[in-house]
Amino acid sequence: MAKFITLKIKESVPQIQRKIMEALARRFINGHVMEGASLRAGIKIKNLFRRKMYESVTYRELSTKGRLVGELGLESPKSKIDAIIEKWVQSLKVTLRPTKSGGFGIKGGFKIQMVRANYAEVLKMPESKQRATSKRKTIKEWKLMHWLEWLLIRGDERIIIGYDVLFKAGTGRTGLAIMIQPKNKSSRDRSGYVRGNTSRAWSVPPEFTGTRDNNFVTEVLMKMEGDIIRIIKDEIARAARRI
Repeated sequence: MAKFITLKIKESVPQIQRKIMEALARRFINGHVMEGASLRAGIKIKNLFRRKMYESVTYRELSTKGRLVGELGLESPKSKIDAIIEKWVQSLKVTLRPTKSGGFGIKGGFKIQMVRANYAEVLKMPESKQRATSKRKTIKEWKLMHWLEWLLIRGDERIIIGYDVLFKAGTGRTGLAIMIQPKNKSSRDRSGYVRGNTSRAWSVPPEFTGTRDNNFVTEVLMKMEGDIIRIIKDEIARAARRI
């Protein structure tokens, strides 16, 4: 009767599986496979964010010198909003979380850093402000107008008390409108906008108001969620095929 040489494996099946997973996890890291995936995902997400911002209503208003430019009295609006968007794009980061084996699989993933919740990186930019040319030094907001803060955070707050905007071609810094102190109880311009008396105040038009958690940037980010998940999945699958 033939004899066979046998080996006794001391490790249990779960231990063997765990070692296999650990080896695969090391392969993910040591081969720089996932680092490449995170880099490619980051580039795609940045391009997606930039494109979605360009498609937003607020960007179109500012870049084409729409009505919002007149409301804000904003000079060079396109260059300002372009610089702000690019700041957000450059601050966007996709980093790889540590990859390790766990149970019967490999645990890890990507961490995506996008827009700061307090918007500090853009609100300190010179492009986020508009220096006023008015001689009315008593109006605090007219000295240096924080127009981006108004759009991102201030919601429907009363910002410039006792004044409102009168749209008239060829007037003001923008050539669209000027800030006035209404004398009548109410007035209506040609577009149908009701302008209040001195007991009222100018605020951001309701279709453009924003708060910290709900503004034109957060709206874009929420719309991107499905696309971001797809990009991450595609890059992970691409990386896995290279192992």
